[in-house]
Amino acid sequence: MKIGILTFHSAHNYGAVLQAWSLQEYLRQKGHDVEIINLRLPVIDKLYRLTYRTNREICRSKWVNQLANEGYYQLRCVYSCLKHPGKWEKYHKFEHFINHQLPITKVFHSYEELQQAQLYYDALIAGSDQIWNAVMMKGIDPAYFLQFGNKDALRISYAASIGTEEIPPKYQLLFDRYLREFDVISVREKKARDQVMQHTDKPVELAADPTFLLEKTDFDKIRKKIKKKQKYIYVHNVHLTRVDESLNSVVEEMSGRLGLPVVHNWKSRMFSNEAGHFTGGIEEFLGVVSEAEYVITNSFHCTVFAVIYHKNFITVPHFKHPDRMRNLLEDLGIPERLIDTGGNIPKGFENRNIDYIHVDARRKEMGTKAGEFLQNALETSRVVDDRTYFEYQDSFRCYGCGACKDICPANAILMKEDEEGFLYPSVDEKHCIQCGKCKNVCIYRRDSLKNPAVEGLPAVYVACHKDEQVVKGSASGGVFTPMYRNILKKGGKAVGVCYDEQMQVHYEIGESEEQCRRFRGSKYIFADSRDVKQRVKELLSEDRYVLFSGTPCQIAGLKSFLARPYPRLITVEVNCHGAGSPKIFRKYCGFLENSYKSRIVNFEFGNKFKGAETPFVLAEFESGSIDIEKAAKHNLVRAFEDSNIQRPMCYNCKYVGCRYGVADITIGDYRGIEKEHPEFANKCGVSLLKINTEKGREFFREWQNELTFIESTYEKAYAKNDRCVMPMTGSRTSLMHYIDEKPVDDLLLTFNQLKRGGIKGL
Repeated sequence: MKIGILTFHSAHNYGAVLQAWSLQEYLRQKGHDVEIINLRLPVIDKLYRLTYRTNREICRSKWVNQLANEGYYQLRCVYSCLKHPGKWEKYHKFEHFINHQLPITKVFHSYEELQQAQLYYDALIAGSDQIWNAVMMKGIDPAYFLQFGNKDALRISYAASIGTEEIPPKYQLLFDRYLREFDVISVREKKARDQVMQHTDKPVELAADPTFLLEKTDFDKIRKKIKKKQKYIYVHNVHLTRVDESLNSVVEEMSGRLGLPVVHNWKSRMFSNEAGHFTGGIEEFLGVVSEAEYVITNSFHCTVFAVIYHKNFITVPHFKHPDRMRNLLEDLGIPERLIDTGGNIPKGFENRNIDYIHVDARRKEMGTKAGEFLQNALETSRVVDDRTYFEYQDSFRCYGCGACKDICPANAILMKEDEEGFLYPSVDEKHCIQCGKCKNVCIYRRDSLKNPAVEGLPAVYVACHKDEQVVKGSASGGVFTPMYRNILKKGGKAVGVCYDEQMQVHYEIGESEEQCRRFRGSKYIFADSRDVKQRVKELLSEDRYVLFSGTPCQIAGLKSFLARPYPRLITVEVNCHGAGSPKIFRKYCGFLENSYKSRIVNFEFGNKFKGAETPFVLAEFESGSIDIEKAAKHNLVRAFEDSNIQRPMCYNCKYVGCRYGVADITIGDYRGIEKEHPEFANKCGVSLLKINTEKGREFFREWQNELTFIESTYEKAYAKNDRCVMPMTGSRTSLMHYIDEKPVDDLLLTFNQLKRGGIKGL
């Protein structure tokens, strides 16, 4: 079985590297083909590197030339090595072990790179270590929830840790989102299990740290002896910069009682009786622990190896999170080895030896259970959870398309707004006749609604309307205009998204040029479909042409509702980056109207009066006033572009980037045009035009003469456009958490990196 492991393998922390080595070694011994996915995130690597490197990181330097920056980096490395030779030696040893003892893949520097990589595994394992610690990671990274790789891979969390007493409130929705993809879940601590169980209906098991999967003889294969001529106490402080006074008091007391000097890993002299400092690598760490006369530590993994090598030891509880050590020692039957200060060491404790016959039996039992868990997990059959919102009321299972409401024969379903402003179906049980049509029409997990592969399709183009005025009045290159004009000429009608008098965004049917012109331009906000699907069905039943434009999920909802193809229905989907919160938009409009003391009559997210390269957000008021600001730094636009205000389902969307689309035609901005087709770039804007079906191709032939276009490819068109589902971040959950607590513009500004110089979030 080919297995990929994602964990903190690259942290220059003995426990982190050894738990990664242990898991891969155990699986390798079981006959599996194992790789550790070499994700090197800056938030981890920067804690251990010798000096800063990148152009962004040395922004205080006057040099901006890349070669000069590299030279500056090398000089700082030399300086660091001369000033801190021990630091350089340790860094080199860790990197050597990681690159030569771990079966790592090529380097990936971000979740986005993992998404784009063509990684294939039979199983993916997340863990162990504190991979779900939102505080340490400064957020939640989807990578550590295995949001990448082939869809049919088993996804297993092994002894993952959240590292804190509880999951912070602003990250809880993220756990709801990402835990859903796991087939088997295990965590390391009891409190972590209690927390994780609140965010999934799957079983959550406890699993021992990977180091318990192996025996002492396995670690002896990589252990290196150290050169110490005298007996010593080894003291290991897990904190990189924090002096642990509790640890120090225990060390001084035991050093005096035992009459032994101290070897420790701190960067400077700490104790009255010292025999030296330890700055070795992984192999030497095993050596310094195994050869010590006594071990004192506040480290979980140092405690583990003291146990493995049958050392007498004292563990000082972590100043913030002592449960991890307490649980371990209780499970091993030696809770008395947890002592918080030198004054609490019992009399004669220095002469008490640990009964390792008893401890080994418990340790092996923990390892056996952990091994059985892994074996069972790897034999699990991957099951797709296709329960709809009606069976499991989960915001990540509902697109809000309204097909369920439209199909209900008893009118028992209403679309109600939640606290974020998004619509969800609510069933009136008194009127429900239990027909099941709502569940059957739901588009969640309905891959059959996507277009099948057809030879020669999709056909992808860069396109622009020949009339410059049409282009200026459109979001991109104006390709939607000839579509609706063609339909209107045939006596048909077009459906699109527009504002009503209260500036609510909704779907509407247009039967004239003036009405259809309202559909042009981007609306970044979730649009209420209201009763438009039912009205479209009536038109189609009358054998009228209908052009339906909208998001892919709304197209899917329409197709599911109609239940059969209609020759005179043409569907056009926009290249979607999600649907923003109507509540946020409503509050923002209220903020502007209060500021200008007038009602908004028009709102444009991408006005091109200075060209497509510099779009502006424009709000027109009944009084004649205009509010205008560059879109690049606009608070509302930035919140949308940074994926902070979209509907929960947008972060779980199954239609994004679909090669063959859901609709007959896909349109949108051709992002990256300057690189892919520089000869076609213009200041007014160009469109991505993707023909997905034969019906779409026939329709395109009817109005293609109104466009200037050249052929492109799917790969080029989606190099910059959304090809994968957007990640949900802590910023999104945090922003929505404060939606009713802060003035909307202040709230959006808080998360606007471009206006706040990179400072983001609450």
